[in-house]
Amino acid sequence: MNILFDQTEAQTSYYNGAAEYAQTLFLRLVSLLGDYPDVTLYSLYTSERSFKYEALSPESLRSHIRVVPVDYSKKKLKDIISENNIDLLFVTCAQTFCDLPLGDLSHLGCKVVAVIHDMYVEEMASSRIEYLHYIKHPGQFLYNCLGRIKVRLLSGTTTARAKLMVRLIGDNDSEIVTVSDYSRQAIRYFLPEFADKIHVFYAPMKTCPDESTDICNGQLKELVDNHRKYYLLLSADRITKNGERMLNAFKQFAANADPSALIATTGCKKSLFSNHVALPFLSSSDINKAYRHCHALLYPTLFEGFGYPPVEAMSYGKPVLSSNVCSIPEVLGDSPVYFTPIYESSMYGALLKFNDMPYDKLAEKATNQYLTIKARQEADLQNLATKLMNGYFIKLQKQ
Repeated sequence: MNILFDQTEAQTSYYNGAAEYAQTLFLRLVSLLGDYPDVTLYSLYTSERSFKYEALSPESLRSHIRVVPVDYSKKKLKDIISENNIDLLFVTCAQTFCDLPLGDLSHLGCKVVAVIHDMYVEEMASSRIEYLHYIKHPGQFLYNCLGRIKVRLLSGTTTARAKLMVRLIGDNDSEIVTVSDYSRQAIRYFLPEFADKIHVFYAPMKTCPDESTDICNGQLKELVDNHRKYYLLLSADRITKNGERMLNAFKQFAANADPSALIATTGCKKSLFSNHVALPFLSSSDINKAYRHCHALLYPTLFEGFGYPPVEAMSYGKPVLSSNVCSIPEVLGDSPVYFTPIYESSMYGALLKFNDMPYDKLAEKATNQYLTIKARQEADLQNLATKLMNGYFIKLQKQ
């Protein structure tokens, strides 16, 4: 059996949860090759972009038996599938896959398993939340619109991404994999014609091949070396991560309740008040260090299909203060201090409540919830990898 695994998400300039998903699952499949001597893995990539992790590069993969890198910048997807007798194409993020210059995605000639991590575009549009945020940031709205136009031009098609995704799934008798029960319900709502083709496997914990014992970023190192108490907020510049509201709430909290507390953010270009430390974007290794040494993680997200950062923070026994939307309650259970993400007063109240609660008990709840989720993640990762390797999804087509 020949499996073509889409590694294009691991080559994106912005490294995200889908990219982590792609690399973790692919490395698990490589580790299982010895148990499946009839399987050959083909890694779909482009030579026009680099890989963040060396372990996924064509040079590294060629050292493995039955792992074959395939460059889509040289040929159309249908030609790649035909010439290599591909039995199954695994798409690691259906939406972004449809933005690539791969040619016609209909009737590819093999079974397709497509991962839809969430229905972000559809949900944000129907809720109007994203547009309400853009009222204060018209420049970002224009930038976003121009970015979408650019993607369509570069992909060589003016067909909307959503239509291409429906074509990819419907014309190839695809199965859909998603990362949470919440995302499954969202897909059922927006794509009801595929309701009986959705399989839930929790997103796996990310791997960090470049883990270092040292902290590379000087500002983070200073916080850690001086034992400063800081709350961590990641991707504060992204509208859907809702950092602006949390920063406003934290400013009030620091002024009225805990003047020694700091909020350390990634994504902000500059510090906005005296208790704010604006870190640049950090390496995966440094992000792990930031989790390990923070007082708590702040997660005011407006939308999430799964939610990696809270689980990663809890792996270090760190409490989480989180919004109560989408997949978050499903994944985090009762371990966080929850708030409503559209009200700064709710965030402020959560910070006050957290400050008065026994820290050790919150840390213990975080650790226990992490162990529960980790067990599910590992079981689902192994289950999905096994189903791909033993032809489970191909057999579904024949039933």
